[in-house]
Amino acid sequence: MNESHETQTPVQESAEKPGFIVPFCMNLESRLARYAVRRPYAVAAMLGVFVLLCVAVIALRIHVDSDVLNLLPQRFDSVRTLKIYDREFTQARELTFGLLDEKHEADMDGFLDHFAAELRKEPWVVRVMDRPPMDSPDGQREMQLLAIPLLFNLEPKAFAEAMQQLKPEAIAERFAHKKAEIEAGSPKAEMELTFDPLGLIASAIKPLAGSFSLNSSRPLASPDGSLRVIVAATNQAGLDAKTCQNVMRQVEAFKKRVLAGWTGPAPQILITGRTAFVSEISQDMNSDIASTALGSVVLVAGVFFIGFRRFRPLLAILLVLLLCCVVAVAAGTVVFAELNVVTMGLCSILVGLGVDFGMLLYGSYQAYRKLGHDHEEAAAHAVHRLGRGVLFGAITTAAAFISLLLSESPGFAQLGVLIAIGIVFAALFMMTVFFVFVGRRHIPSDHDFLFTGTQRYVDGLFVAPKPVAIATLVLLILLNLYAFLPVGKVQFQADPKSLEPANSKAGNALRTITNGMRKPGEPAIEPVLAIVRASTEEDFHEQWQRVCDRWTAAVERGEIKRISCPAAFALSPARVAANLAALRRTAPDESRKSLREALEKNGFDDAAFPAAFSMLDTLESLGRGDRTPLDWRKSLPAQSMWRFVLDRFVSNTPNVGAAYVIPNRTIGSGAEQSQLKKVLETPGVNAHLSGWSYVMADLVPWSQSKLIQLSVVMVVFNILLLVFIYRKVAPLLVLMAGLGLSIGAMIAGLKITGLPLNLFNILAFPLVLGVGVDYGIYIVVGVRQAALERDAAGRARILASIVKPVLLSGLTAIAGFASLGLASNPALSSLGLVCALGVACCLFSTLFLILPVYLWSGCR
Repeated sequence: MNESHETQTPVQESAEKPGFIVPFCMNLESRLARYAVRRPYAVAAMLGVFVLLCVAVIALRIHVDSDVLNLLPQRFDSVRTLKIYDREFTQARELTFGLLDEKHEADMDGFLDHFAAELRKEPWVVRVMDRPPMDSPDGQREMQLLAIPLLFNLEPKAFAEAMQQLKPEAIAERFAHKKAEIEAGSPKAEMELTFDPLGLIASAIKPLAGSFSLNSSRPLASPDGSLRVIVAATNQAGLDAKTCQNVMRQVEAFKKRVLAGWTGPAPQILITGRTAFVSEISQDMNSDIASTALGSVVLVAGVFFIGFRRFRPLLAILLVLLLCCVVAVAAGTVVFAELNVVTMGLCSILVGLGVDFGMLLYGSYQAYRKLGHDHEEAAAHAVHRLGRGVLFGAITTAAAFISLLLSESPGFAQLGVLIAIGIVFAALFMMTVFFVFVGRRHIPSDHDFLFTGTQRYVDGLFVAPKPVAIATLVLLILLNLYAFLPVGKVQFQADPKSLEPANSKAGNALRTITNGMRKPGEPAIEPVLAIVRASTEEDFHEQWQRVCDRWTAAVERGEIKRISCPAAFALSPARVAANLAALRRTAPDESRKSLREALEKNGFDDAAFPAAFSMLDTLESLGRGDRTPLDWRKSLPAQSMWRFVLDRFVSNTPNVGAAYVIPNRTIGSGAEQSQLKKVLETPGVNAHLSGWSYVMADLVPWSQSKLIQLSVVMVVFNILLLVFIYRKVAPLLVLMAGLGLSIGAMIAGLKITGLPLNLFNILAFPLVLGVGVDYGIYIVVGVRQAALERDAAGRARILASIVKPVLLSGLTAIAGFASLGLASNPALSSLGLVCALGVACCLFSTLFLILPVYLWSGCR
């Protein structure tokens, strides 16, 4: 093509003359474009009011949800159970500190005492556990308070046997026996007499023996001593992102102070817990929004400027896309109570996809301006020529994202709805507001090297499309063979780590602490969480008793490794009432008198045994009708370390408890999950099972089924839409075949690059199907427009004026998705990278297979 072709028409001769109007043929989109151009101030005023309304809605209603669990499909009981545990148990407000000294240089005992003492002074700390409760004097005294409700929860026969120890002869015999053992040099006898002078505590905690060890229910030191763990409960009011960030700012300030107040080598301080995760994710979200949006804008702007060499239309497009983002977020705050963290990818994706419409329209507008049409006529003709294609492209793209509603993932469903809204508004605004921002005085560039190169490619296709089509087809077939043959492997990450931010400090701390607490050679087995919810206290007790008995038998049979069960803490009102009635038939006064006599006879000082007299006082109080000692939440001090143990098993919600099952190996498949279900199934008890490995056994089949389901939905939708557009079988078959080969090439690309699939980026496949089909739609519009021209040069130029924006649109879409790779959220970043790869394959097959085949076969 020579330069004389620059002045030839992009439309039929009847519409070439400047100022020519075709009022009866002008479609609605063109009329809207004319109205926007003729009345820019009125449009700007209406737009300003609309934007202010959207901003007000955002400011008043927006709430951000940074809970990773809300990315997971809520229909699974394992996911719902994990959320119950996360929200209804006090552990959600706990922070775990790890003191790590891998080189064994620090005074760990000294630093531990220093750290714990300073931590207890912090205003945001409710209580601290720096050692097993039984290892501290306070913990031993508080165990006596905890023993009272456990004592009265014994079976009546066991309670009666325990109360036999209060008889005068039993008290006299116990103290005489312990004195003899002490005189024989037994330190154990002295400790037992100090801790449990009446022997009631041993009877009370006997049911705990089958569930867990009081000294090791929560290990706080690694076997080699290089790691110490301290747990702190915070007083934070909520679990929202802002509250968690405030708490972590105080934690970081404390960390600096405690290190500054220590002389000598100090261990590394690790911090993990739900608060740490939420703070980290929400802060990363803010930086991700900025980095991905900025990255997308820079990449898209670079592509646009290379293609058109003009700043004004670029700024106009970016303003329109900014408006679309505002509208989409405002709509999201109205439709959804909270916007999930994953919706932060909204701006990047909208910029990458919405710019397509602007470039297509501007490319056509530019061609008309070069022919001498004024601003209004060029805008109207551009919209008339491409408006329907833009609308159909917006529909297919919006449908692809709307299909995420079927994913059952609340976070991705939100993202899909918001982008669908933004895409539709991008199409409408690009056909109207965009030309207002461009302005009447704008003059397109005279020199367009990219158009010249595109036109040469199209000229070549008109002459010889067959070689290009065949060569591309062969390449795509080879890639598809590589994709579907058992050569290489697409990696699939079924790992909870894929849900947390990249290089997460809280995540790394959790893994370091978990691994450090294991004994050498001990396999890493992830526990399975079991939650039981009951309607009454008695039902709660009965269910846990049945569960604990059945699971203990499973441990004895070797079907599971061990359990930690709250059966002993689940009080039975019937047992308590029966035991209280039995208590009233005893004579605590006689026991007190016998205790004093036994102490005096054996040479013990009364003042050395306050716990014994305190126990008798409590029993007398219960006999008089005071039930307070039976409620450990009221009797235990708020600072008691025993609360950390109890909070693991008993929820803040009445009659909700949790147990922990250690299977023989970590659940790794649906079959292992089903087998464990059968082992733990207890008649009459609805135990809800969960845990990350257990959840993953549900999510892997779910993600694979959603890949197929959503892809089928998009294929059917694309076919129906293309039937409506094409009204012919041949071009539809060409486009769908090219799209299918593109998906195969995408899978081959995953193998070649090693880019892994995970639970969420597998949703990229239906998105690629929805976005990739747009390029074929634009191409068929161009082929049909070109077919209206009488001479070959005109046809080539018409088609080139479409192919160039399609090329640029594909590149900007790739840039928009690829910019998500900058996000620290792995679900979003991996989704962006896989989508970018898929769109690149679709763009390649469109330009080098579908277009040549259309020209070769005469499809249009």
